[in-house]
Amino acid sequence: MTIVEVERHGLVAIGDGDHPAAYQAEEWLRSSRPAMGAVANPVRMHVEVLRRFGGLAPRALVGGQFTPGQGDQTQFAVAVATFGLFDADEEPTCTSELWKEPFTVGLPIEFARAVSSALSEGPGLPSGTLAIDRAGFDLVNSSEMIFGQATAVLMTAMAAQLSGQDADAAARSLVSTW
Repeated sequence: MTIVEVERHGLVAIGDGDHPAAYQAEEWLRSSRPAMGAVANPVRMHVEVLRRFGGLAPRALVGGQFTPGQGDQTQFAVAVATFGLFDADEEPTCTSELWKEPFTVGLPIEFARAVSSALSEGPGLPSGTLAIDRAGFDLVNSSEMIFGQATAVLMTAMAAQLSGQDADAAARSLVSTW
């Protein structure tokens, strides 16, 4: 796990491998776009984003698995949690790397739509499938906007890693534009 801090813009924690924020999918939001090349190795990555605006601290956790494939398309699949945003009181939690309070594990449809939308706008990925199946949210400090930004960081870091570049530097560059 590495932490990237861009003063006056935000903090990002980037991790490889599995994360305990796995959740049961009720449905999958699916989309695709043209692929940018091909790779041979799968990548699992997650990011946590924390922004600071005075007394506000928007934050989100999102992660997934990229599996290389054939053809000229990158497929996206976003797992939607089995509960609604305001039904999350009894759901499991996972720790935050950047904040004192834990995340509620899952991706309610309100945030899943923002993730799906951000996947269509981020940097291109190679041919294959990116399945978003790890997420955590804060009932007070999460929003569609912060999930869109977290997804953009995930895609930027993943695209950099898949092309042999520095994922942390790519994330830093993106966060500095916020």
